[in-house]
Amino acid sequence: MKPKVSIIVPSYNAEKWIEKCVMSALQQTYENCEVVVVDNESVDNTVAIVERIKTEFPKLIVDSAKNIYPNCWDEARARGYEIATGEYLTTLASDDFLSQDYVKNCMTYILSAPERIMAFQSHLMSVYEAASMQPPHMIAHSYKSLEEFKVLSLARCCVNSPTVFYNRKLYEQGLLETIPEQFGGAADYDLYCRLAAEGVFIYPSDRWLGYHYRWNEGQATWNVQREGINYDKMIQEKWGSKWNL
Repeated sequence: MKPKVSIIVPSYNAEKWIEKCVMSALQQTYENCEVVVVDNESVDNTVAIVERIKTEFPKLIVDSAKNIYPNCWDEARARGYEIATGEYLTTLASDDFLSQDYVKNCMTYILSAPERIMAFQSHLMSVYEAASMQPPHMIAHSYKSLEEFKVLSLARCCVNSPTVFYNRKLYEQGLLETIPEQFGGAADYDLYCRLAAEGVFIYPSDRWLGYHYRWNEGQATWNVQREGINYDKMIQEKWGSKWNL
């Protein structure tokens, strides 16, 4: 049996997108997946939709987490990590969706060198709420070493957050904890820098593997920007001083 992959879906007020999201996770061609939906105190019909899906797919795991920090998924994802049983952990945003071979494609990369690849990311295909807004386009990151990654990270985040696969050992070592109380919805950016400081290389794929990232008016990405706090600068200054770069 191939290693189990846990797909964690943190959800918050995603009634418009959640069914396509969860079904895309449940219908993966990779043969050893579990799907864990953790709701972050939604006030719309998200939970009802997920519960309806669970009646058809009883193996779907559904849980909840308190919504403490605005515009981030950290509380729900942390709960997902806690209850997931997979040897690999990945997150699917509740307004996004996956091609059927996405997990299989990612695991093909990872299992080519499982002792070496502890973390992995792939390209994003950006799609838009309305087709008239902008045609789909790719977001990709490329680097060849930890040092290059660090240099790039002091200019901008160079990881496509929802595509990252982690070996469970990183979670067990406490290396996947984030600081949302300090960095809000940008806490993942700080996490990637901390992983680099610990010598963890997030291997980048050389192509798109099937993750569809949906831009929409209500997503947390825009809301973080509306907060008016320059989290990116805070993170860059923090790690720039630590790395003396």
